[in-house]
Amino acid sequence: MKRIVSTILIICILFTFGACGHKDKSSQYKIYYVNTDKNGLTPVDYKYKSTDDTDRISEALKALAKRIDSVDYMAAIPAGVDVDRWELDDQSLNLYLTGDYESLDIYTEILVRAAIVKTLTLIDSVESVSLFINDKPFTDASGEILGAMTSDTFIDDFGQETDSLLSTELTLYFASADGLSLVPETRQVYYSRNLSPEKLIIEQLLNGPDSSELLASLPADTKLNSISISENGVCIVNFDAAFETAVTNVTETVTVYSIVNSLTEMDSIKQVQILVNGDVPHLSNLDVDLSAAISRNDDIINYNINGVFSTEDDTDYTYDYMDYSDYVDEGTPEDGETENEAPADNSQESPEN
Repeated sequence: MKRIVSTILIICILFTFGACGHKDKSSQYKIYYVNTDKNGLTPVDYKYKSTDDTDRISEALKALAKRIDSVDYMAAIPAGVDVDRWELDDQSLNLYLTGDYESLDIYTEILVRAAIVKTLTLIDSVESVSLFINDKPFTDASGEILGAMTSDTFIDDFGQETDSLLSTELTLYFASADGLSLVPETRQVYYSRNLSPEKLIIEQLLNGPDSSELLASLPADTKLNSISISENGVCIVNFDAAFETAVTNVTETVTVYSIVNSLTEMDSIKQVQILVNGDVPHLSNLDVDLSAAISRNDDIINYNINGVFSTEDDTDYTYDYMDYSDYVDEGTPEDGETENEAPADNSQESPEN
């Protein structure tokens, strides 16, 4: 695949937590723990004491670091790793860890990172998390800085089991703010080896852009029926009928080439054939012939707009961490419950693991 910075093969069992995608702010909060086999995550329902999101961030980090008396799962932030501080800037959370994080084996590290990111991004004010280890940006095994991670960074292949997890950087094309052109956006994702790269690309397009400056290019609620690549390099993408619904403020041409240009980032794909339930789609305002396979269109790409997180709000929240030496479980939570015993003391010292 073009522009792939690194692909890391990690021997482990596919994560067992729920569906990925942009968070549903009406959903119940959860804390993600590492299971005792260290091959997946265990989400546990959680009720925050505070209604303030900045307090919830501290509370979530306490829960992630809390020692758990359970035969099924353990603290996501392991002993020897400390949370030094965190900073929230326009829904982007910078989390500073100290201690032995870099000594974690590659399997455990990905689980720990996934648990942290998936827990924190359930909080309304947090859209992404960036890790800093001993004040340095976290890098993957190839030395690349990972940067902002969202819940979509960690991808499941539902109903399938696998013995490997892959990491790759995708270049996706979403609609510009005026809906008239495409803007490239890159993101690092982790996904099951059982999930094909072309399906991963479509799933990521359906998730929408990370940047608030870009628009979703595919109609909401669109489902992928099937996807395959022919021997001559034509990728056949078959959607359900929801694909024929117009995207607000986005031209149908932009919608089509969002798919084509994103998929043709793969070396093995030369053209794309788009279908709806096996037939040619009916798009009334389209100036592209969908009865045949479509080639890439670079003229519609606007490289003058960066696919980055919006920083319109200059508010910068910086919090030192709190003392959790007295924050220890006395028993095992019941299924579906988490004991939630945030200390009354609001001192801002680092937790002791």
